[in-house]
Amino acid sequence: MKYNFDTFLDRKKFSSEKWLKFKDPEVIPMWIADMDFSAPPEILEPLRKRIDQATFGYSTVPESLTHTLVERIDKNGWKIDPDWVTWMPGAVVGLNLSCKTFLQPGDMAMTPSPIYQPFTSAPENMERGMVTTVMKDVNGRLELDFDEIENLMSDDVRMFFFCNPHNPGGTVFSKEEILKLIEICEQHKVLICSDEIHCDVILDAKSHLHLGNVNDYAKDNSITLLGPCKTFNLAGLPIAASIIPNPDIREDFRRNMKGIVSHISTMAFVAAEAAYNDAGPWHKELLEYLRVNKRILSEGINSIDGLCLAGPEAGYLAWIDCRETGLISPGDFMIEQAKVGVHKGEWFGNKDYVRLNFGCPKSLVEESVSRLQKAFSQKN
Repeated sequence: MKYNFDTFLDRKKFSSEKWLKFKDPEVIPMWIADMDFSAPPEILEPLRKRIDQATFGYSTVPESLTHTLVERIDKNGWKIDPDWVTWMPGAVVGLNLSCKTFLQPGDMAMTPSPIYQPFTSAPENMERGMVTTVMKDVNGRLELDFDEIENLMSDDVRMFFFCNPHNPGGTVFSKEEILKLIEICEQHKVLICSDEIHCDVILDAKSHLHLGNVNDYAKDNSITLLGPCKTFNLAGLPIAASIIPNPDIREDFRRNMKGIVSHISTMAFVAAEAAYNDAGPWHKELLEYLRVNKRILSEGINSIDGLCLAGPEAGYLAWIDCRETGLISPGDFMIEQAKVGVHKGEWFGNKDYVRLNFGCPKSLVEESVSRLQKAFSQKN
């Protein structure tokens, strides 16, 4: 491989949220969606050149970045207009703005659970309501329960929060699944916010389908969120794009940004454009490396009595089924006994699972598996 993903980087001295999470220095942090790889050199060099320019005033959105994104999405089969794109400092901003845009006081959002917690907190932040549906675990794959979604629909539900690829489950939803969801939303005149921030990290053979490209209802009644941060390890330079074909929704979305959403960092613009234009070879090797890590982790987890891992189909976050362990808090057990710093499942809505980030050097995955095997073998 041209790129070295095996190097361990000491991140504690750089105020890393991931690496400073646990007070016990023996715990390997594998919780937050932040990879431990060096950013691509194709991104680092433009950042260095921009620093050498020596000024850091306000920046406008580079037109070239928007056109680069448009061309990138076009290659995935969705022809979008540059006017549909609105840039923001991160996808979580987009979740909250979608609530503000789609929901009036008294309205509710619906989202499947388990789910990345900002989906459930965004409506509360905007003083709106939330109803959750429980996803089905089908042989380790998290799937939408369409019957429950239909049953929970009401006149108060005005928006559906969709996450594809799913976080924490890693599901890549099929066209049939997406069409079924859109059909239900159309019947109830519900708008859709589709978070697709992990769509460039597909591990299985299947491809990602943008919800806004499925049919006319989805196009005219949705906001799609995506960006480079998760794929190219740029979480500290937050930037994301919302794709909004409907001009009325787009105008309202932008109006709600005024006076609230901060400027995007100059360096984030540089990093995003370099990532999309020049870091393709790094991205390809990253996916190969993650597939190896996934195999190592899957084999190790499935060798432990009480644990089960089938996915993920996309991303570098493993949603581990711990229901058969008999543990009240499998997350606490893994952190305290195995010294493996997983993300406890209750944060996502299900305490019987844990999420583990395998976007790190292979040696850390192997060590974590070894620790888990030892700890569970000694469990009374």
